[in-house]
Amino acid sequence: MTEKNYLTASDLGESDTIRRLLEEKTPHVLCFFPGTLLAPEELQRCVLVVTSGGPQHILSLLQNDQLAEYTPILYLSEGDSMPEAIENFRPARVIDYLPLPSSIPMFLHRIALLSQVQKISAEHYVHRTTLNRQLNLLTTRDGLTGLFNRRHFTNRLTQILKIAQAEHRDLSLLLLNIDYFNSINKTSGLEFGDAILNELAARLTQTIEKEATCYRFSGEDFVVLLPGADLQQACTTAAKIRKVCAEKPFTDGNTITSLTISVGIASLQDHLPDNDNAFICMAETALFMAKAEGRNRLQVYIPHHDPKEISLENSLACLRDNLQRILEKTKTSALASLQLLAKNIAGSAHQSHIDKVSHYVALLGQQLGLPEQHTRTFQNSITLYNSFRFLLHHDLLSKPERLTREEQKTIEDLPFKLNELTDMFDYFTEERNVLLGHNERYDGTGYPLGLKGDEISLGSRIFTIVDSLAAMNSERPYRRKLTPTEIIEELKKEAGKQFDPYLVLQILAVIRKNNLLHVDADFLEQTQQNLVNIFPKLIS
Repeated sequence: MTEKNYLTASDLGESDTIRRLLEEKTPHVLCFFPGTLLAPEELQRCVLVVTSGGPQHILSLLQNDQLAEYTPILYLSEGDSMPEAIENFRPARVIDYLPLPSSIPMFLHRIALLSQVQKISAEHYVHRTTLNRQLNLLTTRDGLTGLFNRRHFTNRLTQILKIAQAEHRDLSLLLLNIDYFNSINKTSGLEFGDAILNELAARLTQTIEKEATCYRFSGEDFVVLLPGADLQQACTTAAKIRKVCAEKPFTDGNTITSLTISVGIASLQDHLPDNDNAFICMAETALFMAKAEGRNRLQVYIPHHDPKEISLENSLACLRDNLQRILEKTKTSALASLQLLAKNIAGSAHQSHIDKVSHYVALLGQQLGLPEQHTRTFQNSITLYNSFRFLLHHDLLSKPERLTREEQKTIEDLPFKLNELTDMFDYFTEERNVLLGHNERYDGTGYPLGLKGDEISLGSRIFTIVDSLAAMNSERPYRRKLTPTEIIEELKKEAGKQFDPYLVLQILAVIRKNNLLHVDADFLEQTQQNLVNIFPKLIS
Protein backbone atom coordinates (compact mmCIF):
# COMPACT_ATOMS: atom_id res chain seq x y z
CA MET A 1 0.00 0.00 0.00
CA THR A 2 1.02 3.56 -0.56
CA GLU A 3 1.72 5.98 2.30
CA LYS A 4 -1.56 7.88 1.85
CA ASN A 5 -3.52 4.76 2.82
CA TYR A 6 -2.08 4.94 6.33
CA LEU A 7 -2.40 7.26 9.31
CA THR A 8 0.87 8.01 11.05
CA ALA A 9 1.97 10.01 14.09
CA SER A 10 2.54 13.03 11.86
CA ASP A 11 -1.22 13.16 11.17
CA LEU A 12 -1.84 13.90 14.82
CA GLY A 13 -0.11 17.22 14.49
CA GLU A 14 -1.98 17.96 11.26
CA SER A 15 -5.37 16.94 12.65
CA ASP A 16 -7.19 18.21 9.54
CA THR A 17 -6.43 14.88 7.83
CA ILE A 18 -8.28 12.93 10.47
CA ARG A 19 -11.08 15.46 10.65
CA ARG A 20 -11.68 15.29 6.88
CA LEU A 21 -11.89 11.49 7.04
CA LEU A 22 -14.40 11.64 9.87
CA GLU A 23 -16.58 14.34 8.31
CA GLU A 24 -16.92 12.23 5.16
CA LYS A 25 -17.76 8.97 6.96
CA THR A 26 -19.18 9.69 10.42
CA PRO A 27 -20.67 13.00 11.60
CA HIS A 28 -20.64 14.09 15.25
CA VAL A 29 -17.22 12.57 15.97
CA LEU A 30 -15.21 15.06 17.99
CA CYS A 31 -11.44 15.41 17.53
CA PHE A 32 -9.68 16.62 20.64
CA PHE A 33 -5.96 17.08 20.08
CA PRO A 34 -3.45 19.12 22.09
CA GLY A 35 -3.90 22.84 21.50
CA THR A 36 -7.64 22.65 20.78
CA LEU A 37 -10.45 24.00 22.96
CA LEU A 38 -13.78 22.28 23.41
CA ALA A 39 -17.10 24.03 23.85
CA PRO A 40 -19.52 22.32 26.32
CA GLU A 41 -22.16 21.91 23.62
CA GLU A 42 -19.65 20.04 21.42
CA LEU A 43 -18.99 17.49 24.16
CA GLN A 44 -22.69 17.09 24.88
CA ARG A 45 -23.74 16.26 21.30
CA CYS A 46 -20.76 14.18 20.14
CA VAL A 47 -21.09 10.41 19.75
CA LEU A 48 -17.37 9.67 19.88
CA VAL A 49 -14.14 11.45 20.83
CA VAL A 50 -10.90 10.84 18.95
CA THR A 51 -7.92 12.13 20.87
CA SER A 52 -4.18 11.92 21.53
CA GLY A 53 -1.63 13.73 23.70
CA GLY A 54 -0.02 13.49 27.12
CA PRO A 55 -1.48 12.56 30.55
CA GLN A 56 -2.66 16.06 31.49
CA HIS A 57 -4.41 16.51 28.17
CA ILE A 58 -6.16 13.15 28.56
CA LEU A 59 -7.18 13.87 32.17
CA SER A 60 -8.72 17.20 31.18
CA LEU A 61 -10.99 15.26 28.84
CA LEU A 62 -11.80 12.36 31.15
CA GLN A 63 -12.63 14.66 34.06
CA ASN A 64 -14.86 16.98 32.04
CA ASP A 65 -18.41 16.80 33.45
CA GLN A 66 -19.93 17.72 30.08
CA LEU A 67 -18.79 14.45 28.47
CA ALA A 68 -21.47 11.78 28.89
CA GLU A 69 -20.26 8.62 30.63
CA TYR A 70 -21.49 6.48 27.74
CA THR A 71 -19.51 8.41 25.04
CA PRO A 72 -16.63 6.21 23.78
CA ILE A 73 -13.09 7.56 23.45
CA LEU A 74 -10.54 6.42 20.85
CA TYR A 75 -6.96 7.22 21.78
CA LEU A 76 -4.38 7.45 18.95
CA SER A 77 -0.65 7.31 19.65
CA GLU A 78 2.61 5.68 18.79
CA GLY A 79 3.52 2.67 20.91
CA ASP A 80 2.00 -0.63 21.93
CA SER A 81 0.59 0.21 25.38
CA MET A 82 -2.20 2.45 26.61
CA PRO A 83 -1.16 5.41 28.82
CA GLU A 84 -1.63 4.90 32.57
CA ALA A 85 -4.02 7.88 32.82
CA ILE A 86 -6.41 6.09 30.47
CA GLU A 87 -6.01 2.69 32.16
CA ASN A 88 -7.24 4.16 35.47
CA PHE A 89 -10.50 5.27 33.84
CA ARG A 90 -11.21 2.14 31.84
CA PRO A 91 -13.54 0.49 34.39
CA ALA A 92 -15.84 3.53 34.24
CA ARG A 93 -15.66 4.38 30.53
CA VAL A 94 -15.51 2.80 27.07
CA ILE A 95 -11.95 3.64 26.00
CA ASP A 96 -10.23 2.10 22.99
CA TYR A 97 -6.62 2.43 21.86
CA LEU A 98 -5.29 2.41 18.30
CA PRO A 99 -1.49 2.42 17.81
CA LEU A 100 -0.08 4.28 14.78
CA PRO A 101 0.71 3.74 12.03
CA SER A 102 -2.63 2.21 11.14
CA SER A 103 -4.39 1.72 7.83
CA ILE A 104 -7.19 4.17 7.11
CA PRO A 105 -9.76 1.33 6.53
CA MET A 106 -8.84 -0.09 9.95
CA PHE A 107 -9.24 3.37 11.52
CA LEU A 108 -12.65 3.93 9.89
CA HIS A 109 -13.78 0.44 10.86
CA ARG A 110 -12.87 1.20 14.49
CA ILE A 111 -14.79 4.48 14.31
CA ALA A 112 -17.90 2.74 12.95
CA LEU A 113 -17.71 0.07 15.66
CA LEU A 114 -17.36 2.60 18.48
CA SER A 115 -20.21 4.68 17.09
CA GLN A 116 -22.42 1.61 17.29
CA VAL A 117 -21.21 0.98 20.84
CA GLN A 118 -22.19 4.56 21.70
CA LYS A 119 -25.68 4.06 20.36
CA ILE A 120 -26.18 0.91 22.44
CA SER A 121 -24.60 2.51 25.53
CA ALA A 122 -26.79 5.62 25.23
CA GLU A 123 -29.92 3.46 25.05
CA HIS A 124 -28.75 1.46 28.03
CA TYR A 125 -28.05 4.66 29.97
CA VAL A 126 -31.56 5.98 29.31
CA HIS A 127 -33.13 2.68 30.37
CA ARG A 128 -30.95 2.47 33.46
CA THR A 129 -31.69 6.06 34.47
CA THR A 130 -35.42 5.49 34.10
CA LEU A 131 -35.23 2.23 36.04
CA ASN A 132 -33.20 3.84 38.86
CA ARG A 133 -35.73 6.65 39.07
CA GLN A 134 -38.56 4.13 39.33
CA LEU A 135 -36.66 2.05 41.90
CA ASN A 136 -35.94 5.17 43.92
CA LEU A 137 -39.64 5.96 43.99
CA LEU A 138 -40.44 2.41 45.07
CA THR A 139 -37.87 2.42 47.87
CA THR A 140 -38.50 5.93 49.19
CA ARG A 141 -42.22 6.45 48.58
CA ASP A 142 -45.25 4.86 50.16
CA GLY A 143 -47.22 3.04 47.48
CA LEU A 144 -50.63 4.10 48.78
CA THR A 145 -50.27 7.77 49.74
CA GLY A 146 -47.30 8.82 47.63
CA LEU A 147 -45.61 10.30 50.73
CA PHE A 148 -42.05 9.42 51.64
CA ASN A 149 -41.97 6.11 53.52
CA ARG A 150 -40.52 5.13 56.89
CA ARG A 151 -37.24 3.91 55.39
CA HIS A 152 -36.61 7.27 53.78
CA PHE A 153 -37.71 9.07 56.94
CA THR A 154 -35.21 7.27 59.18
CA ASN A 155 -32.37 7.98 56.74
CA ARG A 156 -33.40 11.60 56.35
CA LEU A 157 -33.87 12.17 60.07
CA THR A 158 -30.34 10.97 60.80
CA GLN A 159 -28.92 13.47 58.30
CA ILE A 160 -31.09 16.44 59.33
CA LEU A 161 -30.52 15.80 63.04
CA LYS A 162 -26.74 15.85 62.61
CA ILE A 163 -26.92 19.11 60.65
CA ALA A 164 -29.21 20.74 63.21
CA GLN A 165 -26.95 19.69 66.09
CA ALA A 166 -23.82 20.92 64.31
CA GLU A 167 -25.41 24.29 63.44
CA HIS A 168 -27.18 24.64 66.82
CA ARG A 169 -30.52 24.98 65.07
CA ASP A 170 -33.85 23.62 66.25
CA LEU A 171 -35.71 20.70 64.71
CA SER A 172 -39.20 19.54 65.61
CA LEU A 173 -40.96 16.26 65.01
CA LEU A 174 -44.71 15.62 64.85
CA LEU A 175 -46.07 12.07 65.10
CA LEU A 176 -49.75 11.88 64.06
CA ASN A 177 -52.20 9.06 64.52
CA ILE A 178 -55.82 8.76 63.32
CA ASP A 179 -58.11 8.19 66.28
CA TYR A 180 -60.17 4.98 66.24
CA PHE A 181 -58.90 4.10 62.76
CA ASN A 182 -59.27 0.35 63.35
CA SER A 183 -62.97 0.86 64.08
CA ILE A 184 -63.37 2.77 60.81
CA ASN A 185 -61.71 -0.09 58.92
CA LYS A 186 -64.02 -2.64 60.56
CA THR A 187 -67.25 -0.74 60.01
CA SER A 188 -66.59 0.85 56.59
CA GLY A 189 -64.04 -1.50 55.03
CA LEU A 190 -60.35 -1.38 54.16
CA GLU A 191 -60.93 0.41 50.86
CA PHE A 192 -62.51 3.35 52.62
CA GLY A 193 -59.69 3.24 55.13
CA ASP A 194 -57.19 3.54 52.27
CA ALA A 195 -59.15 6.49 50.90
CA ILE A 196 -58.88 8.21 54.28
CA LEU A 197 -55.11 7.66 54.38
CA ASN A 198 -54.80 9.10 50.89
CA GLU A 199 -56.90 12.15 51.73
CA LEU A 200 -55.05 12.75 54.98
CA ALA A 201 -51.74 12.67 53.11
CA ALA A 202 -53.07 15.31 50.72
CA ARG A 203 -54.29 17.55 53.55
CA LEU A 204 -50.92 17.24 55.29
CA THR A 205 -48.92 18.32 52.25
CA GLN A 206 -51.28 21.24 51.63
CA THR A 207 -51.06 22.46 55.23
CA ILE A 208 -47.36 22.36 56.10
CA GLU A 209 -44.72 24.94 55.12
CA LYS A 210 -42.44 24.24 52.18
CA GLU A 211 -39.43 23.54 54.44
CA ALA A 212 -41.32 20.70 56.16
CA THR A 213 -41.67 17.14 54.85
CA CYS A 214 -44.33 14.47 55.43
CA TYR A 215 -43.85 10.73 55.79
CA ARG A 216 -46.10 7.75 56.26
CA PHE A 217 -44.58 6.17 59.35
CA SER A 218 -46.69 3.01 59.65
CA GLY A 219 -50.35 2.10 59.27
CA GLU A 220 -52.33 5.17 60.34
CA ASP A 221 -49.22 6.93 61.73
CA PHE A 222 -47.73 9.90 59.88
CA VAL A 223 -44.65 12.01 60.62
CA VAL A 224 -44.03 15.68 59.86
CA LEU A 225 -40.42 16.85 60.09
CA LEU A 226 -39.95 20.57 60.71
CA PRO A 227 -36.35 21.77 60.20
CA GLY A 228 -35.66 25.07 61.96
CA ALA A 229 -39.01 25.08 63.79
CA ASP A 230 -39.00 25.55 67.56
CA LEU A 231 -41.54 24.01 69.92
CA GLN A 232 -44.03 26.87 69.60
CA GLN A 233 -43.91 26.76 65.81
CA ALA A 234 -44.33 22.99 65.90
CA CYS A 235 -47.42 23.33 68.10
CA THR A 236 -48.88 25.92 65.71
CA THR A 237 -48.34 23.59 62.74
CA ALA A 238 -49.81 20.63 64.64
CA ALA A 239 -52.89 22.71 65.56
CA LYS A 240 -53.41 23.64 61.90
CA ILE A 241 -53.19 20.00 60.85
CA ARG A 242 -55.62 18.87 63.54
CA LYS A 243 -58.08 21.59 62.52
CA VAL A 244 -57.83 20.71 58.82
CA CYS A 245 -58.58 17.07 59.63
CA ALA A 246 -61.50 17.77 62.01
CA GLU A 247 -63.36 20.56 60.19
CA LYS A 248 -64.13 18.65 56.97
CA PRO A 249 -65.47 15.06 56.73
CA PHE A 250 -63.56 12.40 54.79
CA THR A 251 -65.34 10.68 51.90
CA ASP A 252 -64.65 8.41 48.97
CA GLY A 253 -67.87 9.39 47.17
CA ASN A 254 -69.94 6.64 48.75
CA THR A 255 -69.05 6.63 52.43
CA ILE A 256 -68.51 9.68 54.60
CA THR A 257 -67.12 10.04 58.12
CA SER A 258 -65.64 12.63 60.42
CA LEU A 259 -62.46 11.82 62.26
CA THR A 260 -59.86 13.34 64.57
CA ILE A 261 -56.17 12.91 65.05
CA SER A 262 -53.82 12.88 68.02
CA VAL A 263 -50.35 14.39 67.74
CA GLY A 264 -47.17 13.84 69.73
CA ILE A 265 -44.60 16.66 69.53
CA ALA A 266 -40.87 16.66 70.32
CA SER A 267 -38.21 19.33 69.82
CA LEU A 268 -34.44 19.03 69.53
CA GLN A 269 -33.61 22.15 71.56
CA ASP A 270 -36.19 21.55 74.29
CA HIS A 271 -35.88 17.79 74.72
CA LEU A 272 -32.25 17.12 73.69
CA PRO A 273 -32.55 13.58 72.25
CA ASP A 274 -29.29 11.63 72.16
CA ASN A 275 -29.98 10.24 68.70
CA ASP A 276 -32.68 9.79 66.08
CA ASN A 277 -34.23 6.75 67.80
CA ALA A 278 -34.58 8.68 71.05
CA PHE A 279 -36.14 11.56 69.11
CA ILE A 280 -38.78 9.26 67.62
CA CYS A 281 -39.43 7.63 71.00
CA MET A 282 -40.05 11.04 72.57
CA ALA A 283 -42.69 11.84 69.96
CA GLU A 284 -44.20 8.36 70.41
CA THR A 285 -44.36 8.81 74.16
CA ALA A 286 -46.09 12.17 73.70
CA LEU A 287 -48.54 10.52 71.28
CA PHE A 288 -49.33 7.79 73.83
CA MET A 289 -50.03 10.51 76.39
CA ALA A 290 -52.37 12.30 73.95
CA LYS A 291 -54.25 9.03 73.44
CA ALA A 292 -54.43 8.42 77.19
CA GLU A 293 -55.83 11.89 77.82
CA GLY A 294 -58.79 11.22 75.54
CA ARG A 295 -57.49 11.60 71.93
CA ASN A 296 -58.19 14.48 69.52
CA ARG A 297 -55.45 16.57 71.09
CA LEU A 298 -51.83 17.72 70.85
CA GLN A 299 -49.29 16.62 73.41
CA VAL A 300 -45.74 17.91 73.85
CA TYR A 301 -43.26 15.39 75.20
CA ILE A 302 -42.81 15.91 78.95
CA PRO A 303 -39.79 14.23 80.56
CA HIS A 304 -40.26 13.12 84.16
CA HIS A 305 -38.05 14.80 86.75
CA ASP A 306 -39.60 14.20 90.17
CA PRO A 307 -38.85 10.66 91.45
CA LYS A 308 -41.65 10.92 94.05
CA GLU A 309 -44.16 11.76 91.35
CA ILE A 310 -42.89 8.91 89.22
CA SER A 311 -43.16 6.33 91.99
CA LEU A 312 -46.82 7.27 92.42
CA GLU A 313 -47.58 7.24 88.73
CA ASN A 314 -45.87 3.98 88.02
CA SER A 315 -47.79 1.62 90.23
CA LEU A 316 -48.35 -1.78 88.70
CA ALA A 317 -51.89 -0.91 87.62
CA CYS A 318 -50.82 2.36 86.01
CA LEU A 319 -47.92 0.69 84.24
CA ARG A 320 -50.22 -2.02 82.88
CA ASP A 321 -52.50 0.69 81.50
CA ASN A 322 -49.63 2.53 79.82
CA LEU A 323 -48.21 -0.63 78.27
CA GLN A 324 -51.59 -1.55 76.81
CA ARG A 325 -51.24 1.43 74.43
CA ILE A 326 -47.92 0.12 73.11
CA LEU A 327 -49.29 -3.27 72.06
CA GLU A 328 -49.79 -2.31 68.42
CA LYS A 329 -46.21 -1.13 68.05
CA THR A 330 -43.34 -3.31 66.96
CA LYS A 331 -41.12 -5.14 69.41
CA THR A 332 -38.25 -2.78 68.76
CA SER A 333 -40.40 0.29 69.22
CA ALA A 334 -41.81 -1.04 72.49
CA LEU A 335 -38.33 -1.76 73.85
CA ALA A 336 -37.07 1.67 72.83
CA SER A 337 -40.07 3.37 74.43
CA LEU A 338 -39.55 1.49 77.70
CA GLN A 339 -35.87 2.41 77.73
CA LEU A 340 -36.73 6.06 77.27
CA LEU A 341 -39.34 5.99 80.06
CA ALA A 342 -36.86 4.37 82.45
CA LYS A 343 -34.05 6.72 81.44
CA ASN A 344 -36.18 9.71 82.43
CA ILE A 345 -36.31 8.29 85.96
CA ALA A 346 -32.92 6.66 86.44
CA GLY A 347 -30.80 8.91 84.24
CA SER A 348 -27.93 7.91 81.98
CA ALA A 349 -26.68 5.28 84.46
CA HIS A 350 -29.68 3.12 83.54
CA GLN A 351 -28.79 3.06 79.85
CA SER A 352 -25.10 2.60 80.64
CA HIS A 353 -25.87 -0.54 82.65
CA ILE A 354 -28.09 -1.97 79.89
CA ASP A 355 -25.41 -1.30 77.29
CA LYS A 356 -22.73 -2.93 79.43
CA VAL A 357 -24.78 -6.06 80.16
CA SER A 358 -25.87 -6.35 76.51
CA HIS A 359 -22.21 -6.15 75.46
CA TYR A 360 -21.25 -8.90 77.91
CA VAL A 361 -24.12 -11.09 76.67
CA ALA A 362 -22.97 -10.66 73.06
CA LEU A 363 -19.40 -11.66 73.96
CA LEU A 364 -20.53 -14.66 76.02
CA GLY A 365 -22.92 -15.70 73.25
CA GLN A 366 -20.00 -15.71 70.81
CA GLN A 367 -17.90 -17.71 73.27
CA LEU A 368 -20.68 -20.31 73.60
CA GLY A 369 -21.44 -20.33 69.87
CA LEU A 370 -25.08 -19.36 70.42
CA PRO A 371 -27.28 -18.39 67.46
CA GLU A 372 -27.63 -14.63 67.04
CA GLN A 373 -31.39 -14.87 67.57
CA HIS A 374 -30.88 -16.35 71.06
CA THR A 375 -28.41 -13.61 71.95
CA ARG A 376 -30.90 -10.95 70.88
CA THR A 377 -33.58 -12.57 73.05
CA PHE A 378 -31.25 -12.42 76.08
CA GLN A 379 -30.41 -8.77 75.30
CA ASN A 380 -34.12 -7.92 75.01
CA SER A 381 -34.64 -9.56 78.41
CA ILE A 382 -31.97 -7.31 79.88
CA THR A 383 -33.67 -4.21 78.53
CA LEU A 384 -37.08 -5.31 79.79
CA TYR A 385 -35.82 -6.30 83.22
CA ASN A 386 -33.87 -3.13 83.94
CA SER A 387 -36.50 -0.81 82.45
CA PHE A 388 -39.41 -2.36 84.40
CA ARG A 389 -37.31 -2.56 87.56
CA PHE A 390 -36.60 1.18 87.50
CA LEU A 391 -40.15 2.07 86.50
CA LEU A 392 -41.60 0.11 89.41
CA HIS A 393 -38.97 0.43 92.14
CA HIS A 394 -36.78 3.44 91.43
CA ASP A 395 -37.23 4.70 95.01
CA LEU A 396 -35.85 1.44 96.45
CA LEU A 397 -33.05 1.03 93.93
CA SER A 398 -31.75 4.56 94.54
CA LYS A 399 -31.49 4.15 98.33
CA PRO A 400 -27.94 4.79 99.59
CA GLU A 401 -28.27 2.12 102.31
CA ARG A 402 -29.15 -1.55 102.15
CA LEU A 403 -32.81 -2.53 101.85
CA THR A 404 -34.90 -3.62 104.80
CA ARG A 405 -36.36 -7.11 104.82
CA GLU A 406 -39.76 -5.72 103.82
CA GLU A 407 -38.23 -3.73 100.97
CA GLN A 408 -36.25 -6.79 99.88
CA LYS A 409 -39.48 -8.80 99.75
CA THR A 410 -40.97 -6.13 97.48
CA ILE A 411 -38.02 -6.56 95.13
CA GLU A 412 -38.35 -10.35 95.28
CA ASP A 413 -41.88 -10.06 93.91
CA LEU A 414 -40.46 -8.44 90.76
CA PRO A 415 -40.27 -11.67 88.67
CA PHE A 416 -44.03 -12.18 89.04
CA LYS A 417 -44.69 -8.56 88.12
CA LEU A 418 -42.44 -8.90 85.08
CA ASN A 419 -44.24 -12.05 84.05
CA GLU A 420 -47.60 -10.26 84.35
CA LEU A 421 -46.45 -7.19 82.43
CA THR A 422 -44.71 -9.05 79.59
CA ASP A 423 -47.73 -11.36 79.29
CA MET A 424 -49.42 -8.39 77.61
CA PHE A 425 -47.00 -8.74 74.69
CA ASP A 426 -47.36 -11.86 72.56
CA TYR A 427 -43.91 -11.29 71.09
CA PHE A 428 -42.09 -11.37 74.47
CA THR A 429 -42.80 -15.03 75.20
CA GLU A 430 -39.18 -16.15 75.05
CA GLU A 431 -37.98 -13.13 77.03
CA ARG A 432 -40.61 -13.87 79.70
CA ASN A 433 -39.06 -17.28 80.41
CA VAL A 434 -35.65 -15.66 80.89
CA LEU A 435 -37.03 -12.96 83.20
CA LEU A 436 -38.92 -15.38 85.42
CA GLY A 437 -35.73 -17.29 86.27
CA HIS A 438 -33.33 -14.34 86.56
CA ASN A 439 -33.19 -14.47 90.37
CA GLU A 440 -32.95 -18.23 90.64
CA ARG A 441 -29.64 -19.57 91.98
CA TYR A 442 -27.74 -22.55 90.62
CA ASP A 443 -27.77 -24.26 94.04
CA GLY A 444 -31.58 -23.99 94.28
CA THR A 445 -31.75 -21.31 97.00
CA GLY A 446 -33.03 -18.53 94.71
CA TYR A 447 -36.51 -17.24 93.99
CA PRO A 448 -39.31 -17.24 92.91
CA LEU A 449 -39.54 -21.00 92.24
CA GLY A 450 -36.37 -22.36 93.87
CA LEU A 451 -35.18 -23.98 90.64
CA LYS A 452 -31.81 -25.75 90.67
CA GLY A 453 -29.05 -26.39 88.10
CA ASP A 454 -30.29 -27.16 84.61
CA GLU A 455 -33.88 -26.62 85.76
CA ILE A 456 -33.05 -22.94 85.28
CA SER A 457 -33.17 -21.92 81.61
CA LEU A 458 -29.84 -21.18 79.91
CA GLY A 459 -30.98 -17.63 79.21
CA SER A 460 -31.69 -17.02 82.90
CA ARG A 461 -28.32 -18.46 83.93
CA ILE A 462 -26.52 -16.28 81.37
CA PHE A 463 -28.50 -13.22 82.39
CA THR A 464 -27.69 -13.76 86.08
CA ILE A 465 -23.94 -13.98 85.63
CA VAL A 466 -23.52 -11.10 83.14
CA ASP A 467 -25.86 -8.83 85.13
CA SER A 468 -23.85 -9.55 88.28
CA LEU A 469 -20.56 -8.94 86.45
CA ALA A 470 -21.81 -5.56 85.21
CA ALA A 471 -23.09 -4.65 88.68
CA MET A 472 -19.79 -5.57 90.37
CA ASN A 473 -17.94 -3.52 87.76
CA SER A 474 -20.05 -0.39 88.47
CA GLU A 475 -20.58 2.02 91.33
CA ARG A 476 -23.72 1.39 93.41
CA PRO A 477 -25.51 3.68 95.90
CA TYR A 478 -24.81 1.27 98.77
CA ARG A 479 -21.32 0.03 97.85
CA ARG A 480 -18.21 0.86 95.86
CA LYS A 481 -17.15 -0.65 92.55
CA LEU A 482 -15.19 -3.89 93.07
CA THR A 483 -11.62 -4.21 91.89
CA PRO A 484 -10.88 -6.62 89.00
CA THR A 485 -9.31 -9.12 91.43
CA GLU A 486 -12.31 -8.93 93.75
CA ILE A 487 -14.67 -9.52 90.81
CA ILE A 488 -12.76 -12.65 89.76
CA GLU A 489 -12.73 -13.92 93.35
CA GLU A 490 -16.48 -13.30 93.66
CA LEU A 491 -17.21 -15.18 90.43
CA LYS A 492 -15.11 -18.12 91.67
CA LYS A 493 -16.72 -18.02 95.11
CA GLU A 494 -20.26 -18.11 93.68
CA ALA A 495 -19.56 -20.82 91.09
CA GLY A 496 -21.96 -23.66 91.89
CA LYS A 497 -23.90 -21.43 94.28
CA GLN A 498 -25.36 -18.39 92.50
CA PHE A 499 -23.77 -19.09 89.13
CA ASP A 500 -23.52 -22.03 86.77
CA PRO A 501 -19.84 -23.08 87.15
CA TYR A 502 -19.53 -23.83 83.45
CA LEU A 503 -20.67 -20.30 82.63
CA VAL A 504 -18.23 -18.90 85.20
CA LEU A 505 -15.42 -20.66 83.35
CA GLN A 506 -16.66 -19.29 80.04
CA ILE A 507 -17.09 -15.73 81.32
CA LEU A 508 -13.52 -15.85 82.63
CA ALA A 509 -12.43 -16.86 79.12
CA VAL A 510 -14.41 -13.90 77.74
CA ILE A 511 -12.77 -11.54 80.25
CA ARG A 512 -9.34 -12.79 79.26
CA LYS A 513 -9.95 -12.80 75.52
CA ASN A 514 -11.50 -9.32 75.41
CA ASN A 515 -9.49 -7.71 78.21
CA LEU A 516 -12.69 -6.69 80.02
CA LEU A 517 -10.88 -6.34 83.34
CA HIS A 518 -7.31 -5.27 84.00
CA VAL A 519 -6.29 -8.37 85.92
CA ASP A 520 -3.09 -10.41 86.00
CA ALA A 521 -3.18 -13.11 83.29
CA ASP A 522 -1.53 -15.72 85.50
CA PHE A 523 -4.08 -15.09 88.27
CA LEU A 524 -6.92 -15.46 85.78
CA GLU A 525 -5.49 -18.67 84.36
CA GLN A 526 -4.99 -20.11 87.85
CA THR A 527 -8.60 -19.28 88.73
CA GLN A 528 -9.81 -21.12 85.64
CA GLN A 529 -7.70 -24.16 86.54
CA ASN A 530 -9.04 -24.15 90.10
CA LEU A 531 -12.59 -24.22 88.75
CA VAL A 532 -11.75 -27.18 86.52
CA ASN A 533 -10.33 -29.00 89.56
CA ILE A 534 -13.38 -28.21 91.72
CA PHE A 535 -15.99 -29.09 89.10
CA PRO A 536 -14.41 -31.82 86.93
CA LYS A 537 -17.73 -33.38 85.90
CA LEU A 538 -19.53 -30.13 85.19
CA ILE A 539 -16.67 -28.64 83.21
CA SER A 540 -15.84 -31.72 81.14
